[in-house]
Amino acid sequence: MTSPTPFPDPERIKGWQSDIDILLKLMRQQHIVYRSTPLPPELLARAEKLKESVSEFSDEGMLNELEKLMYYMHDGHSYVLPIATKGPAAHCLPLHFYLFSDGAFLIDAEEPYRHLIGCKVEQINGTSVERIVDDMQAYIHQDNVHTVKWLAPTVMRFRGVYETYGLPALSKDMPLTVTDRGQNTTTQKINFVPAASFRGIPKLIPSRLPEAPPAPLYLTRVSTHYWYEYIPERKLLYFQFNQVRDAQDQSIAQFSTGLGDGLKAERPDLFIIDVRHNNGGNLGLLPPLVAVIRDYENQNPAARIVVITGRNTFSAAQVFIAQLDRDTKAIFAGEPSSSRPNFVGEEGNEFVLPWSGATGNISTLYHETIPGDDRQWIEPEFAVALSSQAYFANQDPVMDFLTARFSRPGKDKG
Repeated sequence: MTSPTPFPDPERIKGWQSDIDILLKLMRQQHIVYRSTPLPPELLARAEKLKESVSEFSDEGMLNELEKLMYYMHDGHSYVLPIATKGPAAHCLPLHFYLFSDGAFLIDAEEPYRHLIGCKVEQINGTSVERIVDDMQAYIHQDNVHTVKWLAPTVMRFRGVYETYGLPALSKDMPLTVTDRGQNTTTQKINFVPAASFRGIPKLIPSRLPEAPPAPLYLTRVSTHYWYEYIPERKLLYFQFNQVRDAQDQSIAQFSTGLGDGLKAERPDLFIIDVRHNNGGNLGLLPPLVAVIRDYENQNPAARIVVITGRNTFSAAQVFIAQLDRDTKAIFAGEPSSSRPNFVGEEGNEFVLPWSGATGNISTLYHETIPGDDRQWIEPEFAVALSSQAYFANQDPVMDFLTARFSRPGKDKG
């Protein structure tokens, strides 16, 4: 005797099947690659299998399955969101994960789970975090492996993900196994909460541990689109570029003029450009800023320009760093970005599937900043990862490394 399928409603099954067909049609019509070449056979086979399996998944589970179809577009801008515009609200864990060099940790949480901040996450619903993230490498939309490292902590929050790991659909809670800072390992149930909206991947926040010292410079003004500070004792100008969008009070062009004036006035020996929090925007706004940086280098050939990148560096920010790599002698530090020097990707081509209200985006453009460059990312010359210990202590190992290496800015210690 076979077990009954959990969602047997024929009307629902037909609706989801129709949405799958429409999604495939949109891929053929709109994607920059598949407008002119056939859709991958693996994608078509998976779509047919999913149409036969709709009754096995909740609506939240189906959204995750649609994301698995978008993987076959093989770019970081084609996706399906874990929240739909129709039906009951999707649910998620009231926790915020982050993948450090030494594992996954909880960096924030809603009550009554705030005591878990700082804990290492060992298992979710009995499955290791390592396996969950490794599996995502084969189904999360991406430009390279670092895209998944960036996206996974948010995707891991959503209930629909765990149906494939044995969680009964629509479960009210789920077990989480953590190791606290005293090295005690415990398992407790975490209640899911409605996910009312989806506002993108959150940027890194300062340590929330009560005993943590003040936030390091790179975490002090993450919500500000762009700003700089001159550090005279090191002859260092630190410029943080967090979004490729005009701020309400000052455009990027206006800011670039001010940055250029600051560089001319201070003539720093070390110019650090930090794009660790920059997930993109409007690449058409970049030319004045890139021109200022090129001019500074031309007028100060002995000065050092260091670009700090990270997994959150994406889209228009990827174009920005590729332009610097192409047009200047800047060196790179930190973690690799989540995209390539040349990539398929464009926001602004959103779709809503009619039956389910599933929403997403399909890429319509190819950005070739460095012709012929087939690198998967720009490898940092100074690779510096962020550990949980450094993060929770509000330390910045990349800046610590750079200021130590260039003890007198502009002079390499070798």
